[in-house]
Amino acid sequence: MSSKKVSFESALKNNYIKKFDYTKFENIERIASGGFGTVYRAKSLILSKLVALKCLHEDYESFYEKFVKELTNILAVNYHDNIINFYGVSKDPSTETYYLVLQYAKDGDLRTYLRNNFNTLNWKIKIQMAKDITSGLYCIHEKNIVHRDLHSKNVLVHEGNLLITDLGLPQPLDTNSNSFKGGMLAYSDPEYLRNPLIYKRSKASDIYSLGVLLWEISSGRPPNLEITKIIKNGERERPINGTPEDYIIIYSNAWKDDPDQRPTIKNIFDSLENIKLENIYNDPNDNQEAYFNNQSRASMDIFSKDSVSQASMDEFSKDSISLSSSFTTSNLEEVTEVWQVSTENIKDHVPDQTLTDLANLEITGIDNSSIYENNSSISNIS
Repeated sequence: MSSKKVSFESALKNNYIKKFDYTKFENIERIASGGFGTVYRAKSLILSKLVALKCLHEDYESFYEKFVKELTNILAVNYHDNIINFYGVSKDPSTETYYLVLQYAKDGDLRTYLRNNFNTLNWKIKIQMAKDITSGLYCIHEKNIVHRDLHSKNVLVHEGNLLITDLGLPQPLDTNSNSFKGGMLAYSDPEYLRNPLIYKRSKASDIYSLGVLLWEISSGRPPNLEITKIIKNGERERPINGTPEDYIIIYSNAWKDDPDQRPTIKNIFDSLENIKLENIYNDPNDNQEAYFNNQSRASMDIFSKDSVSQASMDEFSKDSISLSSSFTTSNLEEVTEVWQVSTENIKDHVPDQTLTDLANLEITGIDNSSIYENNSSISNIS
């Protein structure tokens, strides 16, 4: 028996981790499946609410290592209001399968939420959303953990609160992991994209991702800038008209090209606490709204081609929970967004090994964290 398995089962036996009787879950329904595991939605009779049951595919030794790693990360930050809640562990006696029992976020991921609700959000709400993410990341960094995969589909919305999720990839700072797999390119530290086999992601890498997220909150849409321009020229997304200038300064500092010049999470947290909304950015020559409308129409054209009805899209937006994996699709063809980049576009700017790693991904830049449900259909739309 492996040491990880012994440690895990010992923790359960000694009640260090809360155990849930598997028979006390009702209406268990699979909502997603991928390379690392499967997630089910269920009604917990003990908690009297919906929960997510997440299991990892058992592959002998590595199963317990991955399971214990995710448990360790979750338990380290489980007290925070802006991080997905972990309730405990359950075991199906008929299959001997272990499950993480997690909070079920009913309002979808941040990207979907912004797409559906952006016109109703004022700057007071947007600043609070930025504070929620920053506060959650502050907690993660205080525990000396680097998230490594922070983007708008790894932030969930539950009853007005934003929750950071997908704590399977995050690792302590002393972990020597430079895997390129996982994550979305537009949120990745440019230095890491240039040298994925050499550059070790740090807290500063999370700060870059946070900067992109803060811009996304101001724009209501995911990043669109070509990765080649970010890597080669150091370009960034343009400010959005109507954005407080203090807010622009905050995210612009966060996504500086040099990791050593980026602020700490505490700096950003304090800046958001003291932000002033009087000075507003306005460029009369800015035509981003027209661009955004064109992209929206193009996206709807793509969805129409794949026969995705508006009713289906609305249903996809209702429920979300995190799963660290590469999902399979059953009823819909994969749809990539306009900002996603092919390996052909960046072959002159990144190492050959990076291209190899990208080619091994099922779809370049596709998010692997948020799960949407449409009746019994399981699909992933990035």
